[in-house]
Amino acid sequence: MNAVSNIAAYYRANIHRFARDYIGVKLKLFQKILMYYMSTSTNFLFIARRGLGKSFIIAVFAVCWAILYPGTIIVVASKTIKQAAGVLEKITKILMPHSPNLRMEIKSVVMNQTKNEIEFWNHSIIKVATANENSRYMRRHILIYDEFRLIDLNTITTILKKFLSTPRQPGFLSKPEYKDYPRERNKEFFLSSAWFVSHWSYKRMLSYTNNFLDTSKKYFVCGLPYQLSIEAGLLDKEQVRDEMSESDFNEITFDMEMSCIWQGSAVGALF
Repeated sequence: MNAVSNIAAYYRANIHRFARDYIGVKLKLFQKILMYYMSTSTNFLFIARRGLGKSFIIAVFAVCWAILYPGTIIVVASKTIKQAAGVLEKITKILMPHSPNLRMEIKSVVMNQTKNEIEFWNHSIIKVATANENSRYMRRHILIYDEFRLIDLNTITTILKKFLSTPRQPGFLSKPEYKDYPRERNKEFFLSSAWFVSHWSYKRMLSYTNNFLDTSKKYFVCGLPYQLSIEAGLLDKEQVRDEMSESDFNEITFDMEMSCIWQGSAVGALF
C-alpha cells in the first residue's frame, strides 16, 4: 500500500506523465504544460485558436483525473449538446481504441439524444450538459465550459456555477481522525477562442488575469495563437499564407479566431 500511495502521489503531481505512462498518449510540450496547470489550478482560462485541439486536451485531462481521483464528477457544458458531446467522442473514438488501460477503467458508455456520459469502475463520471435550465440539478466537482463565449453569462452564474459547492468526498473523510483533513477544491475551466472586448467573456479573461498575477490564488490564463500550431506541426504554414492572400480575407475574424487577439469592433464599424 505504501508503493500504491507513492505512485498515486507521483502521478497526481505529474498528470501529464500519467497520460503518457498509463493512457499511452503522446502530448506536445504545450499540451503537457496545459495539463499540468489544469491539475494544479482551481480556475483555468484558455484562449486558443480554432483547431488547436481544445476538446482533445479536455478529453485527456478528464480521463486522467477521473482515474486518479475516484468518485469525481466532471461536466462539460456547452451551448449545444452536440458540441459538448465532442469531448466524449474524443474519448471513445481516439483514446479508448489505443489504450487498453483506459478501456479497463471504464464501466459503461452512454451516448444518445437524452444522455451522454462515461462511467468509471471507481465511480467517477464524465458527462456533458447544455448550458440551460435543464442543468440546474446536475452536481459536479469539475465544470468545463467549452466555447464559453457562446454561453449566456446569467446561465453560468445562476445555474451552472451554483452546483460546484460540494467537494469530492473520499470515504476516509468519514473517519474521526480525518475530520480536519483539507478538502479538495472544485475546479472551473473556461475554454474558447477570442471575441469582442465588449462581450462578458473579455471581462472574465481580464478578471482571471488579475487573479493569475496574485500568487496567493490558483488561477491560470493563457492564449495560444496559430504560430504555436505551426511550430507544433498541427497547422500547415502554406495553408495560412494562402488564406491570408485571398481577396475576401477578413483580418479581424482571423485575428480573433487564429491569433487570440480580442477586437474592439466588427468589420465595417463606423467610428
